Amino acid sequence: MAYRRELAVLFDNSFEGFLCILFAYYYEDILPLNIQADQSYQLTLDAEEYYIATDYDKAMRVEKGIKRKISRQAFDNLYSAFLTENEDIYMDMFRYAVLGFRVGEAVDSHLQEDCVLAVHKNARYVGRETHLLTGFCRFKETDEHVFYCEISPVNNVLHLLAEHFSERMSNQAWVIHDKKRGIAAIFDGSKYIIGAVPTNVKLQYSDKEEAIQDLWKSFFDTLAIKERRNKKLQRNFVPLYFRKWMLEFHLTKH
Repeated sequence: MAYRRELAVLFDNSFEGFLCILFAYYYEDILPLNIQADQSYQLTLDAEEYYIATDYDKAMRVEKGIKRKISRQAFDNLYSAFLTENEDIYMDMFRYAVLGFRVGEAVDSHLQEDCVLAVHKNARYVGRETHLLTGFCRFKETDEHVFYCEISPVNNVLHLLAEHFSERMSNQAWVIHDKKRGIAAIFDGSKYIIGAVPTNVKLQYSDKEEAIQDLWKSFFDTLAIKERRNKKLQRNFVPLYFRKWMLEFHLTKH
């Protein structure tokens, strides 16, 4: 086994940047002692700092390698775990990938390994929030006939939601705005892009949208049976942090 330089590794906090760390491990003999995003890591006295720049060609080679030599599921697990934005997961992701390159698709059965458990746990967390948001997203029609949705997710799941709604609402222009991160997915009816959103954006909703909101309010009020309300059960099905952007929790009294 070739000698590897043991270093505290920094990267640009992109998933492609993380994949480049794996490339550096196998092709540049870099062994991360710690992985942190950009300059947020406080270097210890006995660790040498090393910044790994993102190279999309290298990242693509690693992505293809993971899918071919481990599995597509392993790649999806890594990507989903990364979306938690939890910097403590980076080393577990690294160890998971290295283990996967050694044992192949059997990596997900190695539940005795802490790194496998950590990646699975974080991937499930992201998957659950994404699944809930596909049902809890509320779109409103603007005066330009573009449907707009505000979200503020715990995890950075905008890309996963955009993938879902680009298939589900493929004949309609829409915007999903992650206000927590100041980014949005913009779909024109054929493809979507994700980018930063100015903080001073003003939206005008269509007259039809106001009528639909009034209709929904009437329906929700009529449907609700006061005597059968169970707020504890309701919180289990609709967590409180989703409700900020849900129309039915602002148009009615609970």
